[in-house]
Amino acid sequence: MPNNIQISSYLYGLSGVPNTVKIPAEVWIETAKEALVEDGLEGVKIDRLAKKLGVTRGGFYHHFEGRADLLGRLIDHWAASNDFIPRVTGIDTPRQAIDALHRMADTLIAEKRFLPAFDLAVREWARIDPKIEKIVIKVDEARIARLTRIFSALGYAAEEAVIRARVFYFHQIGFYRLGHHRRQSKAERRRNAPIYLKIVCGPRYDAAISEAGQARGVGVAGRRCLHSGRQTSPE
Repeated sequence: MPNNIQISSYLYGLSGVPNTVKIPAEVWIETAKEALVEDGLEGVKIDRLAKKLGVTRGGFYHHFEGRADLLGRLIDHWAASNDFIPRVTGIDTPRQAIDALHRMADTLIAEKRFLPAFDLAVREWARIDPKIEKIVIKVDEARIARLTRIFSALGYAAEEAVIRARVFYFHQIGFYRLGHHRRQSKAERRRNAPIYLKIVCGPRYDAAISEAGQARGVGVAGRRCLHSGRQTSPE
C-alpha cells in the first residue's frame, strides 16, 4: 500500500496544484483505511474520500462498483496485510519456533507492518456489522491456528499449544485495546519483551532458549540476548 508521501505525490505537483492523474485503487483503499481509523465507519464515504484526495467522485467508479465494494476490499486488505504472525511453513523445531516468536515481537513493537490503530478500527467496525464480525472471527481463528503450530513446534502437546496460542493472541489484542502501547515507549517495550515472552510462552520457551545458547556455546549473557532476539557471539 502507498504511504502518505506517495499519496500526496498523486495529488499535487511541485507547484502545489492538484494533479489530474487518475488515482489508483490502492490509494483509495489506503485513504479509506485512514478515514476508518480517524472517524470510524461513518468517515468512509465516497464524497469525503474524494474531497480528501482532491478529485471528483467519478474517479472512484473506475475501480469500485460502489461503497460496499470499497468496504469489502478494505476488510480484505486488513485480513491480508495487518498481521503480526509469520506466514511461513516449516516451523517444526523449537529453534524455528523461537525465531518466529522473536519476529512477532519485533513486528509488534515496530508497528509498521502491523498497525494497532487499523486493527482496533476494524474490530470496532465488527461490533456494529455482523458480516464483518464473522470475517474477523474467521481471521482470528486462522491466526490462532498459525500460532498454535508455533507452540507445537516449541514442544507443547496439542491441547496446551492451542491454549497458549489463544492466551498469546488475546493478550496482544487486549494490550492494544487497553491502550498500553500508547503509554510505553518502544525502548521500554523492547526491554520488557524477553520477560513477556518468557511468561506467555512458558517453560518450553525458556528451555529452548537455554538449549539454543548451549548449542551456540554462549553463556548467561548470551542467552539473555537470545531471549530478546538479538544475535550474539560466543563468550
